[in-house]
Amino acid sequence: MATSAILAIDQGTTNSKALLLDMAGRPIARGQCAIECHYPRSGWVEQSGEALFQSVLSAIDHCLDGHDDVDILALGISSQRESAMAWSARDGRPLGPCISWQCRRSQPQCDALEKAGVSSRVRELSGLPLDPLFSAAKFRWLLEHVSDECAVADIRLGTVDSWLLWKLTGHRLHLTDLSNASRTQLCDIHRGSWSAELTELFGVPIRHLPEIRHSADDFGTTASGLGKLPAGIPILSMVGDSHAALLAQGGHDSRIVKATYGTGSSVMTTTGDQPVEGRGLATTVAWETDQGRVYALEGNVTVSAAVLPWVARLLGLEGSVERLGELARAADPQGSEILVPAMVGLGAPRWVGGLSALMDGLTFSTGPAEIALAAFDSIVFQIRDVVDAMQAAGRARDLPPLSALKADGGASCNDWLMQRQAEALDLHVQRARFAELSALGAALLAGHQHGCWRAPDAFAAVLPEHDDFSPRDAAAFKPRHDQWLRAVARTLHGTPAAVEEVS
Repeated sequence: MATSAILAIDQGTTNSKALLLDMAGRPIARGQCAIECHYPRSGWVEQSGEALFQSVLSAIDHCLDGHDDVDILALGISSQRESAMAWSARDGRPLGPCISWQCRRSQPQCDALEKAGVSSRVRELSGLPLDPLFSAAKFRWLLEHVSDECAVADIRLGTVDSWLLWKLTGHRLHLTDLSNASRTQLCDIHRGSWSAELTELFGVPIRHLPEIRHSADDFGTTASGLGKLPAGIPILSMVGDSHAALLAQGGHDSRIVKATYGTGSSVMTTTGDQPVEGRGLATTVAWETDQGRVYALEGNVTVSAAVLPWVARLLGLEGSVERLGELARAADPQGSEILVPAMVGLGAPRWVGGLSALMDGLTFSTGPAEIALAAFDSIVFQIRDVVDAMQAAGRARDLPPLSALKADGGASCNDWLMQRQAEALDLHVQRARFAELSALGAALLAGHQHGCWRAPDAFAAVLPEHDDFSPRDAAAFKPRHDQWLRAVARTLHGTPAAVEEVS
């Protein structure tokens, strides 16, 4: 008898993953394929759209190999957010690179809007600060660089989810979901639709954009000729990767906050059915189903775990993050050395570009161990500042205080780092024991749309277990966090200016 299952895709910045789950939420099989980033100029980051799609097919083939007896009921798609693509509706070929969320090439477009005095209006409608991270200015750049050989009517724009769906459905459907649309800076998150005002400001005609649907919805069926992926599989969910991970971490409970410890960090918490503003934070849509829309507050840390291999190379450790961690644990935990990793500016809760990194508090007793510790603590303190801003926003709207941080991502595997995070936050930190959280979130939404996990508490029954890290002496961390805030002030202003605490 065939085993019923749901297949989920997680297309990320460095890997594409596929996950096959049974109807109890247990993994049956996994597949993975790496994908390259390219850096054509300083500050520019891009990928090949065709290579992204082929990596997804390869991951699916690895996942389904040897599982011909599985009956795939539905497919869910989780993907990297904000990364932007343009392609031809006539022949399906990309009209440029996939411009990564990390790419800063659209800074001039953002600067022009800042000078025009519309940044507050952009934030009011989209919930997002004016920044090259988001898709709108990337779309404008792509439109400006599309070859004249492509007819205007044939141009399709979309984030990675839309591109994958276009390919998976045999060039039939141009759709996105509200979670991904809310990260483009072209969506009115209050109405849940493309904003005519925002698309006009950014110079991105709505006719080029995909139709917006719920995160759990009908997204067509798979085409034939896609390797081991059978034709006719209903595609029942699309969702941004951080949003999917939040759902898989129990994010329906607004008392938890999720932090992904990756190249950058996405720190996110849900706020129910009403959008909430927070100083230095983005207001976004977590997901939307036939049971309603869920909003979230998010803080994006631009340089998080990416600082670790960089410092490991500086210290002659051949980029080994494991050796860097061993070195950091030998340092004085309350030393004066602070690293502010502002190589491409600072993200939430400050959102200031055009900065350089700062190493502060050096003395004649500073050694490699202290530098290593400063690198790890730069992650801890950036996430602390975002969580503090979320707590303040919640208090202003009488939301319950955050009680735990749910951790995922590569750097969260370090127990010592997780314990320092618990001390810095004075909160319980719970690290998921399940690695493919974004894929799991997409699978849960697809299952919901198929008719499984419909009850409000149904998701809780299939959520992964966690490792717990409890704060032991949070008060001892305050002096070092104060040093961090002073170092951030120097980075921003060039002088030891008074620091405005996030409160």
